[in-house]
Formats: sequence, C-alpha cells, structure tokens
Amino acid sequence: YLAVKDIVNRATALTLASEKRRGLIWHTQGSGKSLSMVFYTGKIVLAMDNPTVLVLTDRNDLDDQLASTFSLCKDLLRQNPGQAESREDLQRLLARASGGVIFTTIQKFSPERGEESFPMLTDRRNVIVMADEAHRSQYGFDAKLDAKTGARRYGYAHYIRQAMPNASFIGFTGTPIEAADINTPAIFGEYIDIYDISRAVEDGATVPIFYESRLARIELNDDEKPLIDSEIEALVEDQS
Repeated sequence: YLAVKDIVNRATALTLASEKRRGLIWHTQGSGKSLSMVFYTGKIVLAMDNPTVLVLTDRNDLDDQLASTFSLCKDLLRQNPGQAESREDLQRLLARASGGVIFTTIQKFSPERGEESFPMLTDRRNVIVMADEAHRSQYGFDAKLDAKTGARRYGYAHYIRQAMPNASFIGFTGTPIEAADINTPAIFGEYIDIYDISRAVEDGATVPIFYESRLARIELNDDEKPLIDSEIEALVEDQS
C-alpha cells in the first residue's frame, strides 16, 4: 500500500517529458511484488489519464504468471490485459492513442539478423514500461564490437529505448545490483520504496538466514599435479 502510494505520487509529480526514469521498487522475494504491480496499474490509469502500461519480463513463465494475476484483476484495471506473441503483435498492441495493459518478454527487443538498430514501435509519451525482475537483462547502453563480423551489438536497455524513445520506466526487483558496469538504480532511477530481507525477518514474513563459513579440503595426488598445471595453462593460453 505504502509503496504504491509513493509510486503514484511520484508519477503525478513528474511529467512524462522531463523524466523517463520513474524509480525503483526494492521488495524482497515473497513480499507481493506482483500485487503491487497490479495495484499500481489500477491507480495510474486514473491518475495519469489512462496511459499504456507495458509489463516487461525476461521469461515466458513469468510473463504467463503475471498476465494471469492481472487478468484476475481486470475490474480494477478497467480493461483486459493482452500478451504480445511477436514483435509485430507488440507493435499492433501499441498502435493506440492511450490505454492498454500489455505483457511482453524482453527478448522481443532483439534486432533480427542484419539489423544494427531496433525499429521504433511507438513514439508516444504516455507509455509506462514496468519491468519485473529489473536487476536482470536490463542493461547494455554501451556497444560491443563483434570481432568476426565487425557489427556493433548493444544490450536490451538500448534496443528497448530505440523501440519506445519517449516511454518512461519503473523497475521492480527483490535483488537490485549496484556495480560499476551493472547498476539497477542507474537504469530506473532512485529507490521509491525498500522492503529488504532484514525488514521481512523483523516482520516475521521470512525466516532468518544464517551463513556458516567452511573450508572444503581437496586432496590431490602428487603425481597428477604437474598434469593439472599443464592442462590449465593450455586452457588459459589465449586469455588475458
């Protein structure tokens, strides 16, 4: 409840034109992220004059699971959610002036053979992309060069924004990443609400986790050690 309230307040305070990163919800596993996504969608269709909400996952089973949850709440959403079966189907579902709750997997935003960029699917500003498991598959703004073909390849984050250049993004995750080359808040914006595992333990929603440090002793035959060294040297010969 508190998270959804904060997301909607932030969404209505920002204009779609000025801020495309709408923030990040960090809620630990089992805290009800799917329902938070449903409740947020139900409120945002009223608060922002019926935008198009695109729910983004990276696995077919997650796509089906979320679509099923949303379908049970169609009265709250005031519309029937749809699932995109292909890139063409996704473009068809986006071909509207407003409204719609659309589910798609992120893999549909991969350029086809011979394409260096991803074609634009819609340039509307009233599209909100809601990414589930936002710590996965959402990176790749920098190009990587294929040494064999000479082609440049990017990650999904780059291609999604080529497909929907004016869309805004909000992420939901139980395990955000903050590393130098992979940073979830850098993609989606600042944390809007945090319910991490320590709070879940305090509330009794999950059991405490204990770590026991162990040293696994491995005994090697002295006669085999020189052979192992030579094999390792052969494996890493071309590596830096």
